[in-house]
Amino acid sequence: MALKASIIAIAASAQLLLANATEQLHWSLSPLKGSPEKSDAKDPWIKNAIDSFVLAKLKENNLKPQPEADRYTLMRRLHAGLTGILPSTEEINAFINNASSNAYTELVDDLLTDAHYGERWARHWLDVARFGESNGTLTVNEDRIRNDAWKYRDAVINAFNNDLPFDLFVKYQLNPRSDKISSDYKELRQFIHLGTKLQNNANPNDRQFHRLNDMVSTTGSAFLGFSFGCARCHDHPVDPMSTEEYYQFTALFFDQFSENPKASTKKIPLKITEPKILIKGDWKSPGKSVSPGFLKILMQKPVDHWLDGNGNKMEALGSWIIDPINGSGSLLARVIVNRLWHHHFGQGLVSTPNDFGKIGSKPTHPELLDWLSAELIKNNWQLMPIQKLIVTSATYTQKNSSSPEYLTRDSDNTLLWHRKPQRLEAEIIRDRLLDVAGVLKKQMYGKSTPVGDYKKALPDSSNSWRRSIYLQSHRSVHHPTLSLFNYPDTSASVGSRSTSTGESSTLFSLNSKFLWTLSKHFAERIKKESTEDPKDRIEKAYMIALSRPPNEQEITIGMNIINGQDDAKLINFCHLIFGLNEFIYIH
Repeated sequence: MALKASIIAIAASAQLLLANATEQLHWSLSPLKGSPEKSDAKDPWIKNAIDSFVLAKLKENNLKPQPEADRYTLMRRLHAGLTGILPSTEEINAFINNASSNAYTELVDDLLTDAHYGERWARHWLDVARFGESNGTLTVNEDRIRNDAWKYRDAVINAFNNDLPFDLFVKYQLNPRSDKISSDYKELRQFIHLGTKLQNNANPNDRQFHRLNDMVSTTGSAFLGFSFGCARCHDHPVDPMSTEEYYQFTALFFDQFSENPKASTKKIPLKITEPKILIKGDWKSPGKSVSPGFLKILMQKPVDHWLDGNGNKMEALGSWIIDPINGSGSLLARVIVNRLWHHHFGQGLVSTPNDFGKIGSKPTHPELLDWLSAELIKNNWQLMPIQKLIVTSATYTQKNSSSPEYLTRDSDNTLLWHRKPQRLEAEIIRDRLLDVAGVLKKQMYGKSTPVGDYKKALPDSSNSWRRSIYLQSHRSVHHPTLSLFNYPDTSASVGSRSTSTGESSTLFSLNSKFLWTLSKHFAERIKKESTEDPKDRIEKAYMIALSRPPNEQEITIGMNIINGQDDAKLINFCHLIFGLNEFIYIH
């Protein structure tokens, strides 16, 4: 009896320890909680399950959501979010006059199947993938173009347009030597090699571990929102990752490239020829050898469960990352769902999209994040159904509000009580300038348009007026237009861009030769598409540029500027439209 009691006591203690360990597990590393919606589904504001979670949180804080925005606003918002391409006047009028209760849903379906959807969302992923088409060496005259890098961009566009399941999208990028990938997506295999390289005269040992660190760090940030690189020199200071685990990840990538054992013309042999721990991250101080491995906190099975003895370490890495039961698939789902939310609302449910660790932000709506993540996995990892859920929610279709009381209580709109204005990214601002002027070339795919070299950036002239995603991503060249609107650093994964409006963008609006040239094209377009009546021209300009008719005050201001048939005055008016805050913000 005493032995039986002891066994029971030990078992009880083990259960208690397990329970305490589960309680202490960081939220992002915990199993998904597929919790049901918390609010009364009969509430007339609720359109789908997303709204149940949001409304419950609003009620907890004694806040109320805003009613639906008008159709002009929704039209502009949806086009900006899903394709980045402006709607035509005919498309706007058709939507405004569509009396069907399904008009909005039909518009969403049309835009999700529009080929420009892939361009819009590929651009977001290229930030995360630290996409660049040059080597990024510190010696700029050696920052040479990688001739086939543009094919990765095109494969990403294809993946989004075809709604390639996200788990396959991830696996293809982490299996650079696989021959089992269809021609539409085989260039995704470039992913691990998109990072920067050190210059040719650098010590090859430095070059070797620069590349390994880039591969490990980007994999952690891009797919799992986890700062793997912080464990290179010592155990991660805040998150559950040891230095040994970091070097087990380098072992996965170790044979994916061959570093030339030379610095310029001087031969310098590689000191580390098999995966080892480096003491304090220094290749001059090698420690013990390591075998390939993953993050233990996200392993419910031993490493051989994924490695499977077949020798394909990269395939095993992909299998572990997408495994929602025994591997890191739940975290992967949380991270990509949060990225979708971030780009639709300007801020994710987790405001640090590349950091889901302890120093990252906590989710504002953890149950919603988990529910959406579970829905993604349940529905074959396809992103379009999640996109549709988000943009057809009452949360998304709210109008903007400037309520002093609510702004005082939640100025950052973390509780989602209204639609916060969102500044467009650099590429979409440029695309819309060209589109409004009637000169945007919308052909898709193919080689990138050169932007210059380390000696001189090329001007933004008519032969480069394609969508900005097709401009060459040269790491040593600052594009004259994109660089004014917080273009991202392409040397590392970027989860969230800055979208400030500074002096340089203001001066661009006032003085840029490029913008004055486009204003002339815009004026010519208005003359062709409207009558000579100044009011008709003003109304046409607003519909083309802002997807809405002008109000009476705006008509009055426009009439005072145009004042007749003078072409110069019409150009000035078009220039004024381009300079409006509303042109670069979505409400």
